[in-house]
Amino acid sequence: MAASTAPLAPGLARKVKKVIETRTETPETLGALSSLSDFFDDNSAIARRQLRNTVEQRGLSFNGQFLEALKSVLEALETFLEQYQLSPAELNALKGDTISPSFFEALARVGSIHANCRRLLRTHHQRAGLELMDSMSAHQEAAYERLCRWVQGECRNLGDMDAPEVNTLLQSAAEALRERPVLFKYCAEEVTAARHGALFSRFVTALTRGGPGGLPRPIEVQAHDPRRYIGDMLAWVHQALASERELFVALFGAEGLPELPTAGAASRSALMPTSSNASSVGALRATESSGLGDMPDTAAMLDRVFESICRPLKVRIEQVLLGAQPLLLCFSLTQLIGFYATTVTRLLGRSSQLAATLGACRALAARAFADHLKARGDRLLRHPPPPPADLAPPPQVLEGVKQLSEIITSFEAAFDTAGGGTGEEEFAPVLAAVVDPLLTACERSAEALSPDAPTRVDEHASVDPTARHSYLINCYSHLADVLAKHPCCASRSAALREAIEGYLAALVGSTAGALLARCSLGEAAERVRLYSGDGTHAGAGVMAADPALSVVRMAGGLRSCYVLISQPDVLPEMRALQIPRLRSRAVEHVAHSLSEAYATVYAAMADPQNGYVSEPIAAEALQHTPAQVRTILGIS
Repeated sequence: MAASTAPLAPGLARKVKKVIETRTETPETLGALSSLSDFFDDNSAIARRQLRNTVEQRGLSFNGQFLEALKSVLEALETFLEQYQLSPAELNALKGDTISPSFFEALARVGSIHANCRRLLRTHHQRAGLELMDSMSAHQEAAYERLCRWVQGECRNLGDMDAPEVNTLLQSAAEALRERPVLFKYCAEEVTAARHGALFSRFVTALTRGGPGGLPRPIEVQAHDPRRYIGDMLAWVHQALASERELFVALFGAEGLPELPTAGAASRSALMPTSSNASSVGALRATESSGLGDMPDTAAMLDRVFESICRPLKVRIEQVLLGAQPLLLCFSLTQLIGFYATTVTRLLGRSSQLAATLGACRALAARAFADHLKARGDRLLRHPPPPPADLAPPPQVLEGVKQLSEIITSFEAAFDTAGGGTGEEEFAPVLAAVVDPLLTACERSAEALSPDAPTRVDEHASVDPTARHSYLINCYSHLADVLAKHPCCASRSAALREAIEGYLAALVGSTAGALLARCSLGEAAERVRLYSGDGTHAGAGVMAADPALSVVRMAGGLRSCYVLISQPDVLPEMRALQIPRLRSRAVEHVAHSLSEAYATVYAAMADPQNGYVSEPIAAEALQHTPAQVRTILGIS
């Protein structure tokens, strides 16, 4: 009995006590038992021994379902944070001490989040959208201000370099600042001011001290050679303009700049003074008068930079041009300055200050050249040169033609014919200014050779009436031969050739008329031509009845003409003509004129209708045929 009432083990006793004291009527217990009955449907000994394991598995299943549900929530939260929050790395990139590519990636991320917030405002989460937008705006403004300070610092460093290279970070920074026009304008002004001062210092250094170690030499060392001096200055400006344009285009784009010319575009330089001098850049005025939010214009910024050297460049060029420079040098400088003025206009635009400065210098050079031409022309016209004894062009005309040839060569060397033009239209004013005084001087000089001129150059009673024509032909031919070699003078050369042909015809007519007058055949031939084909003339009847065309006069004219042409050296050799080709043509035309006159009179006498055939004297005069005369004169 005692053995059956022995006490239980302490642990087992506590468990038994806990089971006995459990209140089975409580809702919690009833709920647990009800839940247990839902999945515990086998009341076997094995099932009761695995009850604990079954309950634990049931709990693990519930926990897994909870975790699965929580995972989708976490994914949604992560997606939200990715769209509306910056990562720690991105925040560090925005607030770090250096600007790196990650900074621009973070800045772009801020902009993307800001755009996402706008979409959020269109939903029912407006408060969250506003708070996030304010946060991103603060990050964005701080980042832009930091970026602006960094760009300004980098741009100050650019001012110390002759040809700075823009790295990709600086280009990215300038592009990013376009989103903030005010900050972008501050940076642009910083670059412009830095390059403005640097360009002026570099130009003065290039003029006075040259490059490092004295190479290249200072430009002003060449001041004694005006063409090289001005050429070196303009070449330096052109090189600086190309590098500065590349810098500003890389940083700020090409807004306001003209497009670069394509290959083969012909340059057209103005040769005579023009009045089109632009005062300032229109884009610059617009930038200065507009609000701070306007984007800066690249052309205006470049114009501000090169405004620093306009004054010293213009002063030095004017000092050269206002000196007593030779005619050819003035023209060469006009061409040189015109070329660079055209080039600058292509790079900066017509209204830039640098283009206006070079345009004014070009106009001054053209005026100096025009003044030289006018003075030389006036001097020739006041004192026309006397014709030489051999009727060759006088030394003054030869010198003028030589200078004209040099001017044409200089023009063609500077003129770009890639566009297919000849430059005739561009060169026409210069050609007229040089050629017209020469031709007028030749005509006034030739007046001294006229038989009735009061300024006769001989002391005898006679002057060859053909001398004036020969002299003008020689002068015009010398000038025309020079012009014919150059396409830019084609029209003027053709006009001179026409004038030469006119003088040559007058020379031939005068010479042939004198020879026909010696044999009394000229007047008879002219009167014969008045008669119609039937041998009658109005009011005159038969030709033989005309006293001016009597058989004696007609026969005597034919005999005298034949005797005259039978003499050796009867035809003039036209030795006064300097051009062999024209000389042979003139002699040939004189022979033709004599032959035609002889043939005309011969045919009139041989025609029975004219009443000459019955006369014995006519048969004697008709012994020598026109064919024989042509043979004697050497006409084929």
